[in-house]
This record gives sequence, structure tokens and C-alpha cells, in this order.
Amino acid sequence: MIIKSQANPKFKLIKKLRNKKYRDKEGLFVIESRKLVEEAIKSHADIDFLFLREGISFEGNIPCLVFDDNCFNKLSELKSPDGYAAVIRKNKAEDLSSDRVLLLDHISDPGNMGTIIRSAEAFGFSDIILTKGCVDIYNEKCLRASMGSVFRVNIIELSLDEISNLKDNYRFLSSHMEGIDVRKYDSSNDSIVLAIGNEANGLSEDIRKLTDDFIKISMQGEIESLNAAIAASIMMNTLG
Repeated sequence: MIIKSQANPKFKLIKKLRNKKYRDKEGLFVIESRKLVEEAIKSHADIDFLFLREGISFEGNIPCLVFDDNCFNKLSELKSPDGYAAVIRKNKAEDLSSDRVLLLDHISDPGNMGTIIRSAEAFGFSDIILTKGCVDIYNEKCLRASMGSVFRVNIIELSLDEISNLKDNYRFLSSHMEGIDVRKYDSSNDSIVLAIGNEANGLSEDIRKLTDDFIKISMQGEIESLNAAIAASIMMNTLG
């Protein structure tokens, strides 16, 4: 059956899930594009249902809805949707289990957030802590930038007190222009939390106070700083 009415309950649900408030309430989020849908399936994400544009077919056991062109285009946030999308249940955050943990402090740009999550998977930082105030990881732009990594890493939001309690088991590292060159920093015998701060304002004072060692990326020319996602990727690759 092809759904042609915007009064359809599933149409209304998908529309609501574009709002963070409803994503939090329902524990669901939306992904778009064949690539992301395939990544979700391959990663065993908890897919509630697929929704496709009329003319697109899918073979499998996952519940699937089909919308006509008009309805699907109204549901999509892409300029050129390919007709594939899904509603997925949010991952359940797990306890930290890695000796390489990434702490993201008030990261505000969804593209940066998604890129950092993708790099974290690539460089072995399988646990990611978010401070309150970070951009929603289920934002459409963030999901696209993560290229499916959001399905495969453990992402948990912690309060400052909960983060402070990690000091018993982890050494905290933060980026600072006066820090130790990350290439010369030996963390091979330590379990570490690597903190990356807000794009415009850097690390909050609370996270700075928790820092054991400050590290930096040595640069040439007159460059004073790097994009947060690039800096995080370089540091994770070096420390991983």
C-alpha cells in the first residue's frame, strides 16, 4: 500500500521526530539515504521501520512503509533525496569499557560532531562522553557526517560530577597552545580521557580544572588553531 495522505499517523510521527524534543520523548530518530540505511542494517541498529519513496523496493524482514512522491519529499530534509529512509531507536548508552575515551565539551556544530564520531571509531576511541550542551547527535547533519559510526560507538552524556568521578581511573588530557606536543606525549601506559572543547570558546573552566596534562598540535606558518574535528582527529590518531 502506498501512503498518500499527510494525515497518516506514521507521516505525523516522522515529522515530529525532526524536533529534538520529540526524539528525546520517543527515543527514536530519522536517517536518510541508501548509504545510511545500509550502514544501519549492517551495524544491527534497532530499526523501527523503513520508509521509502514510491518506486523504491526493499527485500528483507524489516517493517517497511512506502510514501508517494509528494509525501516522501515533504518528509525529507535532503535537497535530492534518493528515496531511502528509516526510523531508528536510539542506542542505549553503556558503561565505559575502553582505555581511550573521548570527551566532547559543548561541541555545537553538527557537522563537526558527526566527523569527530567517525574519526573516533577510526582511531579506536570507542567510548565518547558528551557534556550537557553538546549538539544533538541525532541531528540529521550530524548523522550524515558520522557515516554510520554513530551506530557503532558508545556515546553517553554525563554530568560534571559523573565526569569528575572518572579521575580515579583515567588521566585527563586537554588541548592547549602551551601544552606538550602530542607527538611527544607518552600515554601508552595510561587510560586516558581526551577532552575537545567548543569550536569558538574552547574547553569550559570545569573541564580545564580536571585536566592532568595539556597537549598541543605543533603547527607551522601563522595558523593559530585548527577546526575542532580536524584537531580531534589528529590527536586521536596520535594517541590511539
